[in-house]
Amino acid sequence: MKRKQQVPYSGILSIATLAVTLSLAACHPTQDKEKQENQTSNIELENISWEERPATAEGCKISASYPIGEDNALNNSIREWMNERLGGTYSGDLKDGKNMLAFYGKAKADEFKSNMLAYGDDSAMGQSVYYVQLKKVFETGLFVSYTSEIYTYAGGAHGGESLTGGMFRKSDGRNFGWDMFTFEGKEKLRNMIKEGLKKQYFKVQSDEEFYDMLFPENARYSFPLPETAPIWRFNGMQFVYQQYEIAPYSAGMPSYTVSYDSLKGLVTATVRPLLESTTDSIARNTNHLGIPKG
Repeated sequence: MKRKQQVPYSGILSIATLAVTLSLAACHPTQDKEKQENQTSNIELENISWEERPATAEGCKISASYPIGEDNALNNSIREWMNERLGGTYSGDLKDGKNMLAFYGKAKADEFKSNMLAYGDDSAMGQSVYYVQLKKVFETGLFVSYTSEIYTYAGGAHGGESLTGGMFRKSDGRNFGWDMFTFEGKEKLRNMIKEGLKKQYFKVQSDEEFYDMLFPENARYSFPLPETAPIWRFNGMQFVYQQYEIAPYSAGMPSYTVSYDSLKGLVTATVRPLLESTTDSIARNTNHLGIPKG
């Protein structure tokens, strides 16, 4: 709620005092607008899913927190991102999220059925799995953040997994990637992520122990940033390396979360208001699952 400016009253307010009061108010013409923008209501979503278990296979399941309602820039941007995360080949009406999920789900289920006919139900193909979850994980008055979790198994020693994110500005639907950071900011991030991974993820103290757990030899000289953009979560930005990106399969997907306060000097001027909105009323009333409290 907007706070009213309190003006001292001592009898009759002089014309001079009134003029000063009005001029001070005019010095901050955008404050009320910014406060109003930070109170943008939660995005309207519908939890939808598609599932099939072909023959003896574990089957396919795709679920999504899908934007519904008007056909605006934000909703369209999130829908397009979901379509691209699933393969980018669906050309139907993106307003119909259920139809889109069915399109990709049926294609994967048919692939499983074809493989089982070719190799037999008793082969590893009989335990084929395709699991996708596209979900909202955080929201403020200025942006909404999503994750894409995909797990696939189609035979072999183990399956494959990925975890990526998308952050969308509410005003125009823009999806920010690594362009949210300045050049200098990215360089500072390298060391922040490296130290975080070393001590919190791999739980070692020395650089040599850390490098021994990684693939790329050049990590000793210039530590690589993740290929995928960071995930905006309620407690900070999560930087995720995909399977085999910097370490063997046994290491999983190395990740490290940096608090928003630690990132204030690293982002562009365009992103700074979005970073500041991570403490607004909508952000404070969103739990770690991206769901409004209460």
